[in-house]
Amino acid sequence: MKFHAVCIGSSVPRDYFDATIQSLFDLSLNLRHEHQDGLVTILISDHYDLPQGIRLDVKNLPLQSLTVGLRAACRGGILRFDSSPLTIDLRGAHIWEGRLPATAPDMQKPSTGRAWSVTWQTLNERQRHKQTDLIAGDLFQLDTGPLLTRKFHRPVLRLIAATERLDPHTSADAAQKMIGLGPGLTPSGDDFLIGWLAGLWGMAAQDDQRLGFLSTFGGSLSTLAKETNEISRTYLYYAIKGEFSSSIVMLVNAISDGEEQRLLSAAQEAINVGHSSGMDSVTGLLIGMAAWGATSVYPQNKKS
Repeated sequence: MKFHAVCIGSSVPRDYFDATIQSLFDLSLNLRHEHQDGLVTILISDHYDLPQGIRLDVKNLPLQSLTVGLRAACRGGILRFDSSPLTIDLRGAHIWEGRLPATAPDMQKPSTGRAWSVTWQTLNERQRHKQTDLIAGDLFQLDTGPLLTRKFHRPVLRLIAATERLDPHTSADAAQKMIGLGPGLTPSGDDFLIGWLAGLWGMAAQDDQRLGFLSTFGGSLSTLAKETNEISRTYLYYAIKGEFSSSIVMLVNAISDGEEQRLLSAAQEAINVGHSSGMDSVTGLLIGMAAWGATSVYPQNKKS
């Protein structure tokens, strides 16, 4: 039974690799490379792309024929699994790069600042409605909100202050308090940091000092990522390199453009990823953008 990939992340080997199934879910599975770090994620989706992803736009995939630990091999662009009729043709698929625009959003532009604020408000409303463990607006109030939010309060403020003054070492110390923290397949702290990196990469553009910060901070974060699980570590690995999911990239673009209809669609798509992963990542994204943006959109000045 052959399926065709419609999109492949730029980091996925397209002709030859060996792997084993690391984990299985209803709409995705992860493959562990046999000869390099990181996972390849096979997704059943009509739109969601990853730098390490293989996307199939299908309604049903016979995952019942697969088990964790089963070997897989890609030869000549055809991915096959031992003792399974399932094959995936990678040839001719669109390539997802996952890079953010080279030009940073102008956060002092009225439409961009308004788009940031609308996204911030939408995020907080959704978090409060779903009663999530991490509430973006409460992060800036001492001893406010759920327990996890209160645990994040000091590390987040320290991370922001250190990043604003381009201090990668203190930023890494703050990030260490969040790695692996919180519930979920990808813990909230990891999701926040992935979004945070997206916000910083989006604002860095061609600024040599900011790019230097990201290089040093990213190196420290790569070491810290060993303390979390393999799936989170993979997402962090690509975020450190400046590569992100389509939902994150589209949201940054929509905030930059400030076009309301596109913005609302992109915000909802990014926020809706997973149970709370999307909301946690968007929290980090917005705060990261504000850290290197104008003070007029700084979260501490916003009501949630």
